[in-house]
Amino acid sequence: MAHELRDPGQVGIDFPSGRRLRTSADFPSPRIRRVGSGGPTVLALFAVGILLGAVAVGGGFWLAGRSTVVQPPQEGVVSFTLVAFIDGFVGEGGDIAGDPNPTLEVKQGDRVTITVRNGQSIEHDFFIDGYGKHITGLTASGRQGSVTFVASEVGTFAYYCTIPGHRASGMAGTFIVGEAGSAPGPGPAQVPDVLNIARDPTSVPAPLGRTTPSTVHIYLLAREVVAEIEPGTTFNYWTFNASVPGPFFRVLVNDTVVVHFSNHATSSQNHSVDFHAVTGPGGGAVSTQTPAGQTTDFTFKAITPGLYVYHCASPHIPSHIAMGMYGLILVEPDGGLPAVDHEFYVVQGDIYTKWPAGSKGHQVHDDTRLVAENPTYVVFNGKFAALTGADALQANVNETIRIYFGVGGPNLISSFHVIGEMFDRVYSLGDVLSPPAQMVQTILVPPGGAAIVDIALQVPGNYVLVDHALVRAIDKGSVGILTVSGPEDWTIFEP
Repeated sequence: MAHELRDPGQVGIDFPSGRRLRTSADFPSPRIRRVGSGGPTVLALFAVGILLGAVAVGGGFWLAGRSTVVQPPQEGVVSFTLVAFIDGFVGEGGDIAGDPNPTLEVKQGDRVTITVRNGQSIEHDFFIDGYGKHITGLTASGRQGSVTFVASEVGTFAYYCTIPGHRASGMAGTFIVGEAGSAPGPGPAQVPDVLNIARDPTSVPAPLGRTTPSTVHIYLLAREVVAEIEPGTTFNYWTFNASVPGPFFRVLVNDTVVVHFSNHATSSQNHSVDFHAVTGPGGGAVSTQTPAGQTTDFTFKAITPGLYVYHCASPHIPSHIAMGMYGLILVEPDGGLPAVDHEFYVVQGDIYTKWPAGSKGHQVHDDTRLVAENPTYVVFNGKFAALTGADALQANVNETIRIYFGVGGPNLISSFHVIGEMFDRVYSLGDVLSPPAQMVQTILVPPGGAAIVDIALQVPGNYVLVDHALVRAIDKGSVGILTVSGPEDWTIFEP
């Protein structure tokens, strides 16, 4: 018997059995089929770059730009031409010819034209802070675009490629109008594609209740969406199945798992998936480097029980994770786990934006903060205080709960704690074979790691889930509520 695992809540569909277990030797490169229009038809795999987040480009450089002034052909009219590569913009023509990330300096009131041409086959763009000038459509080698505007505001402004990871790779320079000035705030909030980016913490498949390994099909869709990161503030998320985290998957040890990975036709980037539960190259990432509008698949045998993270592993890997591309898969041991009354799914992540938390408008990903490991937000299930209010966890006195807790990262370790409770059982680091630790107050979970905690509930009230590095909870958003209903027991706690 084979099984299909889509998002929890969807009905499983039986598939014919007998499909053989394939190994990495069967897949020297991804097998791609088109699922929508608009995606490229050729996929370049970088055997080393996939893990390093590097892209090979001819004539690459890692040099600091120098200040130059282009002499205009007539007073008050200035033109610049730049060629875009993954590791920087190269000046073309005039005094900036050949300069990496040249400083573009003009006078206040000048009429400025900037032309940018893509120098390679991956997508780039160009944006100037303060002026909001954006050149898009640079989707292939030779594509170019221009903006023309009057340099009316005096100051020093950054220009860069807004594709996540590209600014960190070196695609950034400086645009100066007269004297230095202050940077502007965010633009207006955008219309969300998704009403609530946070995955429902109750969205956990039921225990399998079977003892015989089978063939299981699971489905993931990479989709880039706009959603609120906090009220009045939107953000461009990259997701699995349009939520953060992606779906929770549950398989049995020694199941044969067939992963079907699709990249939405509107995606701006290649995406992929690396399952930490996989024994094989890249955890599946080598087989799933997938252009927009196409689908890849691979098969693995779940030979090791435990709770494991999965995440996107396409360059620049930290950026893809920081924007929301992570989730958990449980490989149940023989006999399963001890029964509890409720199971919940909570994953912590760090998000890096240009403006501070609380800024209203549309936040954008900030590579500088990402590389400095200085997140704006630290969140449970994708957004600020996601698991509060109507989205709080719910249980009753005398019930037991289990929290499957993971850290997508990409950078921070979590000190996970529930204020007012102890963890009765802790399956540290996702280990379901060793005896669990007992009566633990706070656990450390590394980025790319997971843990399982069980709690017996005895007193009603609201219990606060936090990363106990408390600035993250109070100021950056890693906070949730567990609401326990039922009769008081004043022998344990009398308010």
